[in-house]
Amino acid sequence: MTAWSNNLSLSKVYTKGLGYIFLIAFLSYYVQFPALSSMGGIEPSNDLFRRAFPSLYYPVGKGYIDSDGLVELINLVGVVASIVIASDIAQHALLYLLITAIYYFLVILGGQFYTFQWDILLIEAGFLTAVCFAPWQSRHLTTNDFNVGCWPLRFLLFKLMFMSGIVKIQAECPTWQNLTALEYHFATQCLPGPLAWYAHQLPPFILRLGVASTFVIEIPATILLIVPWLRIRRIGAWMQILLQVLIFATGNYNFFNILTIILCIPCMIGEDRGRRDISWLELHLGTIQRVICVLFLAISCKEMFHTEQHTTEGKQIRWLKLSMNRHDCSNISEKILPIIILSTILCTFMSGMRLVRKNSTNLTGLSSLIHTFVCLACIVVTAMPLFDLSPGMHQLGFLQQSTLRTIRRQTSVISHGYGLFRRMTGVGKSSFSGINFEGLPPSVVARPEIILEAIIVDEDGSNGNSTGENDWQELNFRWKPGGIDRRPRQVAPHQPRFEWRMWFAALGSVQHNAWLVSFVEKILAGCPRVIDLLDEPELIGTKKRIKMVRALLYEYDFTRLDKKWSRSIPGVHILDDDHSVWWQRKLVEQYLPALDSDNESLKEFLQHAGYGSACKAIEERCKGVGPCCQVAHFLRRILSDKSFLFSMAIFSCVIADVMRLLRVIRRAKVKRD
Repeated sequence: MTAWSNNLSLSKVYTKGLGYIFLIAFLSYYVQFPALSSMGGIEPSNDLFRRAFPSLYYPVGKGYIDSDGLVELINLVGVVASIVIASDIAQHALLYLLITAIYYFLVILGGQFYTFQWDILLIEAGFLTAVCFAPWQSRHLTTNDFNVGCWPLRFLLFKLMFMSGIVKIQAECPTWQNLTALEYHFATQCLPGPLAWYAHQLPPFILRLGVASTFVIEIPATILLIVPWLRIRRIGAWMQILLQVLIFATGNYNFFNILTIILCIPCMIGEDRGRRDISWLELHLGTIQRVICVLFLAISCKEMFHTEQHTTEGKQIRWLKLSMNRHDCSNISEKILPIIILSTILCTFMSGMRLVRKNSTNLTGLSSLIHTFVCLACIVVTAMPLFDLSPGMHQLGFLQQSTLRTIRRQTSVISHGYGLFRRMTGVGKSSFSGINFEGLPPSVVARPEIILEAIIVDEDGSNGNSTGENDWQELNFRWKPGGIDRRPRQVAPHQPRFEWRMWFAALGSVQHNAWLVSFVEKILAGCPRVIDLLDEPELIGTKKRIKMVRALLYEYDFTRLDKKWSRSIPGVHILDDDHSVWWQRKLVEQYLPALDSDNESLKEFLQHAGYGSACKAIEERCKGVGPCCQVAHFLRRILSDKSFLFSMAIFSCVIADVMRLLRVIRRAKVKRD
């Protein structure tokens, strides 16, 4: 396979892969919109829609369609456009601009449920793909200027991972400083995956090496992603892919891990320089580059970590610690980031000029020149958030601070900063102070978790007169931890937004999470779309209803296997022969007092927070509205089955791909004949 055909294949994998990610994002939004952001949902988006997008809201104001129906139709347009891209029917840049604009619109309307960094990352990746990578002059990728358009995407991946590594150190979280973060992470992440419990049982020595490896991959190894040499870029890309696969295997971070892996593909695309004689140096250049890469990573490890010696139970033990601190990160950012940014700009410019010279006799040369300067501008805009990593970055001579602020303000929609897992949550307190197994202090996990309890009665209110302790029943959700015998489940790449927000709510107080009180009010009122968020079949389509609700705050931890390290941690539950118990928990306090639907303080709190109390049925939303609402309602009714919707969308992409492949085979057969 020639370099050009290999680049074309990788480029199609990237563009189709991004189409699939957008498809997943749109489908996930569509199935959750009725409960989260519709007129009868937890946080209605109608007022926000009218204020933020008055032009799009015009048909609603004229009565042609209701706001929910318009949002759903726009969402479905995004689904169809994503299918067109993912199935390789067309991959024109305008299609990427369309789906990026639609997803930005949906994220804004999603309110607090769509404030996650991967939503921002998807918008930024979609915009850069549309402007720099996807074809503008044809429906499909046919040109050989892949390398120029790859540089902004490589730089985006660098920014994502480098900032994620640096902010962990700048946050001065003790778990990252002591390399003990993974001893908490698997049990305290938002939605643990099925393998998280098993990863939690690994020896501390391996987990600490895992944290050290994460720092290496996220800080020095990211520089490998933006060097001009293909072999070194591929090493850096495979290191990032390994990290994302491990995160995906143990947690549920919706499409984030897949998106990051897809962003590694442009790092594996090289320039096609044609056939030419290969010198001895070029023949052995790959080996030389790999040796340099290993030496660079080894020197980085030596600078980032050091060992300390301790005496435990009469034994001399060495353990690894992080050497870098907040001041070191600021100095490193201030010194190397300007060089990296300027080097990336230079590499992009040189790649573009090679194409311009190659096509200097026709209009393609002018197109390549324009494309090159667009990519350069995108790199500058993408780099803006990196200047926040160090105060000294704002003092650079070639950019004034006022200029930086202006650029940041005007490009905030398409360029963002990142900082994943900045601080480790769920770090418990222990009265024990000392050194345990292998010289490590005990890592006490105390994952805060909100558990809702309710009194469920018949429709006529029977069995509802008593409010004794035994009448309270725990409400189950599909994905978040609840009962101690419920095994963590795999839900990614779909993201249950409400259950993710409940994880954040457990870190604060109910006064700062009015949406949770709105949820309680909706299930007390019997709103079917909101009740569907629960994993309680007896409340769906039956004569049962919820009379009262309260919320309790627990501290959770995974149960442990009988190991020496596990026995040294105070308060853990050691398993014997019964492995059906996955969690242990203890009650901390009441998070939300018992409420019923007639509670006046509940209504006043929601009114003060700006939440409505309407529970508008889907069947009633089109009364007095134009026929477009009936279309949206009809589509919602036939697409109400979540599994059917996802299956139909993916099946459409596969069928289109198969038909396209059959056409290619038929053409090849005709040419042979």
